[in-house]
Amino acid sequence: MEQYVITGIGIHNGLGTTAESSWQNLLSGKSAICPIIWPDDDDTKFPNTHSSLKIKIAGISPKLQESDQHPDYFNYGWPNWDPNTRACLMSVDEAINDSNLTSKNVGVVVSTFGSGTSLRLEIFSALNNGVKKISPRKSLNIGLDFPAAQVSAIYKVQGPNTALDSACTTGLTSIEHAINTLKANPELDAMIVGGSDHIAEPIYMYWFQSLGALSSEGSFPFDKSRNGFVMGEGAATIIIEPLSKAQARNSKIYGIVKGTGFVTLFDSDTSPDPEGHGARQCVNMALSKAGIPASSIDFVNAHATSTPVGDQVEFDAMKNITPGRTMVSNKGQLGHTMAGAGIVETIYTLQGMRDSQVPGNANLIDPCGDGMLLPTTRTNLDIKYAIKNSFGFGGRNASIVLERYDG
Repeated sequence: MEQYVITGIGIHNGLGTTAESSWQNLLSGKSAICPIIWPDDDDTKFPNTHSSLKIKIAGISPKLQESDQHPDYFNYGWPNWDPNTRACLMSVDEAINDSNLTSKNVGVVVSTFGSGTSLRLEIFSALNNGVKKISPRKSLNIGLDFPAAQVSAIYKVQGPNTALDSACTTGLTSIEHAINTLKANPELDAMIVGGSDHIAEPIYMYWFQSLGALSSEGSFPFDKSRNGFVMGEGAATIIIEPLSKAQARNSKIYGIVKGTGFVTLFDSDTSPDPEGHGARQCVNMALSKAGIPASSIDFVNAHATSTPVGDQVEFDAMKNITPGRTMVSNKGQLGHTMAGAGIVETIYTLQGMRDSQVPGNANLIDPCGDGMLLPTTRTNLDIKYAIKNSFGFGGRNASIVLERYDG
């Protein structure tokens, strides 16, 4: 039976502008979370917006501007791309180059929860001020499918092209969709799978602030003091190929996606079912599809966003399934990067497998429970099998099982 492997990785976020620099800064304990003022530092420009926004921290990623360096073949669109589109394409370019992918018989699933966010306030302000029209090419950035479309435009790949949105599970859903696309279209050589969001912007900050989901203090996954998540930003991309094709071209292989599990168990528009039935079902489904017993799992990359209910549900579920295993959430250093979260955290898991190291759980002082290993600093760990979880709004639950590729 064909297996599906990851052969290229790319990251552009607040911890680094490459996958390797981001990983090393994650291991060292660096945090992208910092104080912010939106929009702009001039509170006379949008005084009502400043007074409405109460949350003043986020996991900021560099906002790529027109003057920033980029590949020459991005010139056609770079001046009109939103910073989110620019960061997304930079992570895509890194992953394609890392994989040495040259085939044009390739599909694309690159997703964004917000897309074009920095343009939205500009558009609303223009509309409010009676401006008849803004740049058509700039306005295209608002489409959730726009970054994905730009991938095919630049790299001339001719396979299926789409963007997905399934809240916090978007990244893992994109991985599942990509593998299913490869299974359904065996003539395809690979899939480019990415997620990007830069939504520490007034409209989205105001939205999540209104939901009561954001913390004004910080991100403390699995700590008893946790009181909400911190908005994160960034872009991440992986290349997925059938193992046989990756081997045929002697590609570097980071790991194998052994199994996936997806369960929707609606209990609330925003919160998981409090008993954690959905979380346990999707993890067990992923393990069953992988053909891996829970006892073989060495590491859990947790979704844990620092919310009171969500973290406890995940902790209890994993304690039930993989008691005593090492578990880490990366969101204490990044914040919640939305569409990019599942992708970037999958990459960090693969890098941990490669290097036999995992980062710590940032800001963890008083753990929410016993029975799992929750390191607070960089820790050496031999990882053959790992689980990556993503649990989202609307009762969506997603898990994947990853296997280190030993050749």
